[in-house]
Amino acid sequence: MSNSTFIEQTFEFWLEEFKPIKNHLDDNASFEDEDGNGIMFETYGDEVAFVKKQDPRCVWTYGNGDDGGGYIWNGWHVVNRIGYFITEVPCPENTTIQIQVDESPEECDNCGVYIYNEEDDHECEE
Repeated sequence: MSNSTFIEQTFEFWLEEFKPIKNHLDDNASFEDEDGNGIMFETYGDEVAFVKKQDPRCVWTYGNGDDGGGYIWNGWHVVNRIGYFITEVPCPENTTIQIQVDESPEECDNCGVYIYNEEDDHECEE
């Protein structure tokens, strides 16, 4: 039996609680914090080299979940990764934190096309 704790949080809580740092290597980095700073680090080149040098408890991975939604998880992950974040505050030991940042798409029952938001006009032939 595992002694690990699983916590789901909001993106806003994560920003406030763990304080992700600005990506100082790319002025056009993705994912803006409340001050408009890009906070995501890429999965290649100088950016991933920088991430690898950080305290592992301060590294977070942004990726696609099994349901197709976008999530941030604490730790270094490779499968389905899109980018990384580094926080000033480390994740507590024996804790897994998940932040959903993008909804999973709905699948049309008739044609199987994925609909990513309710405003999308989707018409299919039955």
